[in-house]
Amino acid sequence: MSHQELVIRGGTVVTSYGVKEADIWIADGQITRIAKDTLPKSSMGVPLVEIDAEGMYLLPGFVALPDTPLYKVRERDSYLDRFRHLIKLGCTSLVDTFYPEPWMNHTQVKYQQAAHYNSLVDYIWHIGLDVSQLSEAQVHGWKRRGFSALHVTVRTPEEISSVNWETISSLHPSNKTILHLHMPSSGLGKEQKDRLRRSWMETTQYWKLRTVIPDSTTELESIEADPYYHIFRLKKEWTDRALRQMNRHWFRTWQVAAPLHDVQVDVRRKWCEPDELLCLLVRLASTNVAKAVGLYPRKGTLLPGSDADIVFLKKEFWLTKYDLSTILNFNETQLPASVMSNGKWIYRDMQFSASIGMGRCLFDTKPYTYVI
Repeated sequence: MSHQELVIRGGTVVTSYGVKEADIWIADGQITRIAKDTLPKSSMGVPLVEIDAEGMYLLPGFVALPDTPLYKVRERDSYLDRFRHLIKLGCTSLVDTFYPEPWMNHTQVKYQQAAHYNSLVDYIWHIGLDVSQLSEAQVHGWKRRGFSALHVTVRTPEEISSVNWETISSLHPSNKTILHLHMPSSGLGKEQKDRLRRSWMETTQYWKLRTVIPDSTTELESIEADPYYHIFRLKKEWTDRALRQMNRHWFRTWQVAAPLHDVQVDVRRKWCEPDELLCLLVRLASTNVAKAVGLYPRKGTLLPGSDADIVFLKKEFWLTKYDLSTILNFNETQLPASVMSNGKWIYRDMQFSASIGMGRCLFDTKPYTYVI
């Protein structure tokens, strides 16, 4: 990789809790410094490339959590279109869930995952299992291969009781895996899903297992929710309420996350400043998601040592040109001007410049490292 340095000057850096005027130095695809000053042109004796970001917000790239696995998209053009759509929204990382069949050995699993050799952005793998497959051997086996997140499909509370949680819990001091609850989209009513969630939360908390709980609603205000062990992936219609709660309790830990495509905000009445709303969006859909899947601080933030995944958003378009009679959907209304991944342009001036296969498969994720 080239040792050429970049510096992005004149932009406004957006963090989870505020904005600041600062320049960003990049070397070898990582951020090396964030400051508002005039350093020498280069610290390594090679030409320094300067990028003018005047009038731009600089956001950390968002983490995509697609509803359907992308590795199953075999047609090349359709596959690339899906990724270009994510890039255009500002997503620079992807979490895809692989569902292994019983007959697959390690080689066959690798073959099934080969589609992402064409990925345009960095990606990580999660593994999807039925609750009947949740065993010590499965957890240890997938972790040994580098997979630290398991999506467990559960249909009834009785299935939860049938799991040998003691043996699975004993693996966590060394493996640090995280479990994502998955409930079938059909066949379960609201009351059944609520009962299943409560049973799952009680069991995982008792055995001290960190877990992500989907389609969360009432649990947001539950005093039984543990801020370390429980992470809630919000339903789309609850993202606006969560953002408002986060705004009212600005520095409180709030274990909620939602991918950008699920975020919608009601702006018919002003309830925070435009800069504050942008910080909340970064916190919910970038930083918190990166923490939940174990990518933080490599992704989901702009800090020295983080990957240079940067979304450029024009200030003049942010919350200035929208229809006040509707609910703002961020990813459809305020598209970024440019997107950078690992210090390279992948979308700029309405043109895609990502190369097929430039996305890296990231291992050794640590979903137990940070409280949200």
